[in-house]
Amino acid sequence: MKRQAGRLTAVCTLTMLLLCVSCTYRNPAAGEMSAERVQEEAQSTSGRMEVHFIDVGQGDAALIICDGQTMLFDAGENDKGVFLQFYLMEQGIDHLDYVIGSHPEADHIGGMDVVLLKYDCGKVMLPNLSVETATYADVCDAMEYKDYVNTVPQVGETYALGEAFFTIIAPNREDYGEEVNNYSIGIKLMHGENTFLFTGDAESLAEKDMLDNGICLDADVLKAGHHGSSDASCAEFVEAVSPKYAVISCGKENDYGHPHKETLAALEAAGAKVYRTDEQGSIIAVSDGTDLVWETKAETLWQGVYYVGNKNNRKLHRSTCSSLPKEWNQVIFESKEEAAHAGFTDTCSGCRP
Repeated sequence: MKRQAGRLTAVCTLTMLLLCVSCTYRNPAAGEMSAERVQEEAQSTSGRMEVHFIDVGQGDAALIICDGQTMLFDAGENDKGVFLQFYLMEQGIDHLDYVIGSHPEADHIGGMDVVLLKYDCGKVMLPNLSVETATYADVCDAMEYKDYVNTVPQVGETYALGEAFFTIIAPNREDYGEEVNNYSIGIKLMHGENTFLFTGDAESLAEKDMLDNGICLDADVLKAGHHGSSDASCAEFVEAVSPKYAVISCGKENDYGHPHKETLAALEAAGAKVYRTDEQGSIIAVSDGTDLVWETKAETLWQGVYYVGNKNNRKLHRSTCSSLPKEWNQVIFESKEEAAHAGFTDTCSGCRP
């Protein structure tokens, strides 16, 4: 995938070709907080924050909930959008204050179009990078359809999320050449005394840029970069973060061999306890501002079959059907009985639900 030159200004529309598209961009005019205010308010934290590292197979997705405010950081592969919708529904989520796509690759923004279409979203953040893929085009189309404008994050900006705060720590350059991973948005999330670091798929070059940007990277929890690949989580970076815990999001028996032994060795050398979605399913860290409590749960929904109704013609499909309606025209059911109760009794002749 190649980077398009220059700052992005064009608005992608629903009628544009899928493989030649860019999202609407603007720099944030508001939302940043001073370091002094962050320090003052962080010390008074008394509420609860949940960080859900959602098992989406070989991909990334994290949900953060704090004092009624919410953030989704990445959204897994294209086939995980409806699953994420289910997951958010289970948590009682009816809106998202922030939606961040760390970088425009399918295993991070594949399900983002579904989320953008199904939920009212506040700030949407993507790096200032356009790629010529159908997945990226789908995200841009969803943003256009919902009138969302991309807020291009700048390193050093801090945003409030309930009693929590997050600071942008990457990307630190406008041009990393053709290596899309290094354009990943990185954040440091703070809740009282507890801190989390997310770096998308940033590789060692981008990690070294983070080390040089003057922001303290010390954190309790490191979301290991690039699914535990050896091209991320370099020893110098892990040493600077000095995590007590690390979370690796990767698919069971994935084709890449993630996590790599070099990454596991670096995390072990740092003394970090490692959690893995391929072994433990979704991983949830609960912060009270002082202590962290960890929970795990196996995810089975996205590995199985659910049902998708067409709002317009009231026809029911299996989730695996090749003729599913567009995301904006879908309604999701866990069982045929639930669908029938809602009036979706006509079934697709192709998938025969």
